[in-house]
Amino acid sequence: MTKKPASPSSPRLSLILALLVLAQFVIVLDFSIVQIALPTMRTELGISLADSQWIVSAYGLTFAGLLLLSGRASDLYGRRKLFSIGLIIFALSSLAGGLAPSEAVLIGARAVQGVGAAIASATGLSLLVVSFPEGRERNRALSVFAAISSAGFAAGVILGGTLTATLGWRSIFFVNVPIGIIAAVLALRLLVESRGNLSDRRLDLPGAITVTAGLSLLVYALTNAANQGLSSFQTLASLALSAVVLAGFLVIENRSKAPLMPLTFLRRGAVFSANALAILTTSAVGAMIFLLTIYLQQIQGYTALSAGLAFLPTALIFLSVGGYLSAKLVTRFGAKPVLIVGMTIQAAGFLLLNQLSVGTPYLTGLLPAMLVVSVGAATSFTAFNIAALSGARKGEEGLASGLINTSTQVGGPVGLAIAVTIVGLVTASLGTSVSPASATVEGFRYAFLGAAVLSGIGIVVASLIRSQKAVIRSTEPVVEVPRPLQPESDMSVAMKKILVAVDGSENGERAARTAIGFARDYHAELVILRVVQSPSGVTPSSPRAGGAGSTILNARYDYAEKEAEAYISSLVSKAKRVGIPIVGGTVLRATASAADAITETAKKEGVDLIVIGTRGLGASGRLFLGSVSGHVVENSSVTVIVVR
Repeated sequence: MTKKPASPSSPRLSLILALLVLAQFVIVLDFSIVQIALPTMRTELGISLADSQWIVSAYGLTFAGLLLLSGRASDLYGRRKLFSIGLIIFALSSLAGGLAPSEAVLIGARAVQGVGAAIASATGLSLLVVSFPEGRERNRALSVFAAISSAGFAAGVILGGTLTATLGWRSIFFVNVPIGIIAAVLALRLLVESRGNLSDRRLDLPGAITVTAGLSLLVYALTNAANQGLSSFQTLASLALSAVVLAGFLVIENRSKAPLMPLTFLRRGAVFSANALAILTTSAVGAMIFLLTIYLQQIQGYTALSAGLAFLPTALIFLSVGGYLSAKLVTRFGAKPVLIVGMTIQAAGFLLLNQLSVGTPYLTGLLPAMLVVSVGAATSFTAFNIAALSGARKGEEGLASGLINTSTQVGGPVGLAIAVTIVGLVTASLGTSVSPASATVEGFRYAFLGAAVLSGIGIVVASLIRSQKAVIRSTEPVVEVPRPLQPESDMSVAMKKILVAVDGSENGERAARTAIGFARDYHAELVILRVVQSPSGVTPSSPRAGGAGSTILNARYDYAEKEAEAYISSLVSKAKRVGIPIVGGTVLRATASAADAITETAKKEGVDLIVIGTRGLGASGRLFLGSVSGHVVENSSVTVIVVR
């Protein structure tokens, strides 16, 4: 029997939110909870520093490699079903990790745990969206979801230290078992099954396998470099094989009809830069957490609990700066300057950590550097998320979100492998000339210098982000529109005002050039309109509910509006340069359809002609079917020219 969706006021929605938030909390928590327990695991199981990063990387690699595939599979086979399966896999692999008698079993369990986490995480947010009605209810749920996700890191460092100190490192895995199983059972009872409306029902399994295998080989190669040197046969062979497999992934994605990661999407706007910055940031910060956990416990003798508490200030920085301040800065100044500043602060923090010594005091030496890195990273984190989403058109939000989440997960394992490789090479080069502790710390210093270099590359990448004005400005001359056969005076009477609706696409740009040509030839006034659509609960007049999710959601649409204004300004300037005396630019944020907003504006402005671009739907007979331009043609009382 199919359950009916709960009404917005139903207590069942509160239970659904609690369930989805709990699952996400445990998945996020599992990143930081393991970091604190690593030194104890290494001692008990006899794991080397280079190999210990696999306990973190195995989870991150399978998580990242299967995140997009899991989201698509849930759309095909049912979100509730996949969510429950993911939680059960996560719980059982956690049990295996807690019982692991050896390094190999523990790493294998962590890899399977990442599979379960990818399935549960990819479906959890989709279930939240389909369970809560658009507007206030959904925005509130998103706020709680985002805030709890951020809090998961803080809870992990404290809970990991507490459990390891009191019950041993195995307890950090056992705690997931009852939570995962109970959540899976509740999901089957509370959630309504849902699927995506997909015309192409294929899964890009080859893409998922090759990207996961290629990244795993890369991490394996870097681990070998730490143990055997960069020039060893195993290292070079693994690097070469990794390059071949990752190149194969790109070929598969380019040819696939249902690609896991559409390569054309990466070329749009700031999408590629935002994802590159996600990888660079998480690579550097993930390495910092890993190395400082080792430093505090094995060099300075902190207990697991004390080490966990030492990370609490940085976690609070991520929660406050990343959840609130960064979004406001992006809204005020745009993503590009915020990212440049964030990456610069992050680089400065790593240069401070480069001064680390065996006896660096926590309060006056280590903590300030950690806080500087955290402020920079937290600022960048929200900014590159907003920039990545800004490249998505309507209906592509899931794709954009999945890509940026995947990039974020990929960065951790790659950064750890690079850091451990640097530490291994530096330690080996020092040999017995210094004490083991001094050699290790020297390796850490060079690793932090490497993180500063990654942050410096991030500054360059951020500086190359093109604003909308630069992205859409055309170097082509304005389209020459043939002059009419009628006397010019007659046409100028018939066409006093022209409205062109643009959306930033290639055809929208062609429509703008066409309208500019008409306005110039007929001496008409030109109105340039761009409609920025947002959900009904996110409008300039809507109340700003508290919470990180609400802030970021509002900032995403404020940022889109700000970029649209830059776009319109560039077109207005272009029109004036070719001699159009009266040009107006308007950005309209609308919650209804874009077509309605365009026709209403045309009516209000009293225009004589509307020019609009269309991407079309294939054959000419379907040109207007279901499109914005089609609705404008049907509902407008004036002539409409559609540019394709």
